Amino acid sequence: MSTIVPAAALAPTAAPVRYFAEHWAGVQTTRRAEGARREDWVSIVARGKGPDPVARFTAPYDSGEGFVGDRLLNANGWRALDSWEYVAGRNAYRTEVEPLRPYVTAVQAAVRAVEERPARDTLGALDAALCNAPVTTMDDFAETSLHDALRVVSLAEDADEWAMLEELREELAKIVGLVETATTAHPAFRALVLLAAQCETRFRAGDGAAWNAAWFNGLAALRRLSEMAHSTEDPDALSKAGMAFINSVQRAIAASALYESRRALVAIAEAYGLFVIGMRQPAPEDSWADYSRRIGRADYLFEVVPPFVAGFPYGAIRVQRVAEDGTQGPARFFPRSSDDKARAAVETALSRI
Repeated sequence: MSTIVPAAALAPTAAPVRYFAEHWAGVQTTRRAEGARREDWVSIVARGKGPDPVARFTAPYDSGEGFVGDRLLNANGWRALDSWEYVAGRNAYRTEVEPLRPYVTAVQAAVRAVEERPARDTLGALDAALCNAPVTTMDDFAETSLHDALRVVSLAEDADEWAMLEELREELAKIVGLVETATTAHPAFRALVLLAAQCETRFRAGDGAAWNAAWFNGLAALRRLSEMAHSTEDPDALSKAGMAFINSVQRAIAASALYESRRALVAIAEAYGLFVIGMRQPAPEDSWADYSRRIGRADYLFEVVPPFVAGFPYGAIRVQRVAEDGTQGPARFFPRSSDDKARAAVETALSRI
């Protein structure tokens, strides 16, 4: 049994808050319905925040392996920062502790930053956030997932395509200013063709559908570039097509890193004893869904239903719960808003995954 103060009690402040845990082992308690029993207690208090506990965890007395205070902390999203110190009496101990949820939210924030702007620096920040996650309270599966994510993020940071993108940006900027004299001999053609071909190679190698989307955007940009070289295309159209291609390549570079990082987050949160609210993940290619999320111990599948289908004038979101044993719940439909901004928010979220 555990009692936890709402998340607002753990909101970050200007100065770091120091938390301390007090553990009483085998406390004798009496309940009217259950009679006398022995329990293990852990109370967490914040220095300078008053005597009321930030959180309190209790469990039936257990003399099993490992220190009970550590086990209660680890099962509820906290960890000890030092060894437990004997305080008084025959079973009272104390140590400094910290909540583990901030490590999860830090990785979530880093993932969102990469979703917003896939780049080497945002991937580097994601790498750092993953590295900061304490492994001492993880199980083997969570630690393996973390290492997998770090490996893929590192590969994305060091991808050869970043240099190719930089060259393409420079050459496109030059050729856009040469409306009257641009020819197919301009280096922009070579830079664009090489990067588009690289996207196709990555897709054929099984690196994900995002590379296929980038390949098609590269073909569109190449067509605009050819038309401009023959004085039949507006330079602004080339600029838009070029940016669309560049953005799609950046998303493709980061796609696997984002997927593995979101996957690791779920495993880490479970290992930390936290209730899991996973981030949006692309659904498997053979699924009817557009994306999925892990919430608690179940997966939720989501489909964006187009307008005027199933009786919804502005479309809907179809949601279906899939339990751990594979049992599927009934499909539920949530009508989408008539507000353009609200509908655009869904499309923006989908573009990130």
